[in-house]
Amino acid sequence: MHQFRIQPQIFEFDSVQDFSQFFKLSAEDLIFTQKILYQHFLEQLHLPCKFIFQEDYGIGEPTDQMVDKMINHLNVVSFKRLIGIGGGSIIDISKILVVKDVTCTLDVFEDRIPFARDKGLLLVPTTCGTGSEMTAVSVIDITSRKAKMGKRIEPCFADAAILIPELVKGLPYEFFPYSSVDALIHAMEIFASFKTSTYDELFCIEAIRMILSGYADLAEKGPEARFDQIGCYLKASNYAGIALANVLCGAVHAMAMHFGSAHHVPHGESNYRFLMSVFKVYAKHSEDEKLKRLSAVFCETLGCEATLEGSFLSLDRLLKKLIPEKRLRDYGMLESEIEKYADKVIETQQRLLVNSHITMTREILIDIYKELY
Repeated sequence: MHQFRIQPQIFEFDSVQDFSQFFKLSAEDLIFTQKILYQHFLEQLHLPCKFIFQEDYGIGEPTDQMVDKMINHLNVVSFKRLIGIGGGSIIDISKILVVKDVTCTLDVFEDRIPFARDKGLLLVPTTCGTGSEMTAVSVIDITSRKAKMGKRIEPCFADAAILIPELVKGLPYEFFPYSSVDALIHAMEIFASFKTSTYDELFCIEAIRMILSGYADLAEKGPEARFDQIGCYLKASNYAGIALANVLCGAVHAMAMHFGSAHHVPHGESNYRFLMSVFKVYAKHSEDEKLKRLSAVFCETLGCEATLEGSFLSLDRLLKKLIPEKRLRDYGMLESEIEKYADKVIETQQRLLVNSHITMTREILIDIYKELY
């Protein structure tokens, strides 16, 4: 049995000003964003809203300790609608901040309270990677468990997902490939899962085509070429997010979650380090029609050799033109930690592992870590 839905509503605007006027932003709205985004896009609009900034509570990927500080602060702030404007971290935190009667992050992750929402929620992505504006999942680094974990909070689908390409143009190039490749990985992993419906597959395939077409142009013309298709990258991320709201990712994300948490590696970068190795394992152990169809999309888009191996090699070569190679040891991982890392993934990431294209045994996980070390 497959189920598919698209929630929330999706709106596209040419500018932040058009968005603010359409949604009639007021003093009863709270905008959660970063200071640099406020300075570049919001300050000159003189909006009557209240503001809070992520940097005032901590830096880097979101931890439960950071979110708990925000929850404590907002307990004394009155607002009717929260507007999250930012990357995946801000969007994921926003979903927790609107949970009714929440006192700390573990209230959500340990199911201590019934999940309900009594505030409006608008989500505005400023990167083209997570697609999180379309999901009810929040990913937070839970410090007591020493692991990055995801939690689906069913009432916390946003009321509206707002796409404004103007905001994504401000993403510096050094972050752009890691952001957009995360959307590519979402689409690839979800397409490869046997839990995926034909509706999810449609959005995944189109996201893959759009991103790879943009990457080929980027590899030929250079970094500035991304601006010509920035709206396509944002939409591709949203398409992958639509699929992600229905089917979770698999082994790539499962392995990246713990590694990113342990070494403070940004989410998209951590995912990329495991992408090709995981899919090479899929191809080695499976001749399934799904992988052949995925390969055909690569061949059609990149004009590469029409074989499973040839198409994945072409994808690998293209990505290496855009993203520098690094080994896991370059981030500080020790060879002696490999088995411990595999065990941690099995312990904390079952919600993702079960969506993998093949059963990912402990031995397979260890082999991937060894290959990448």
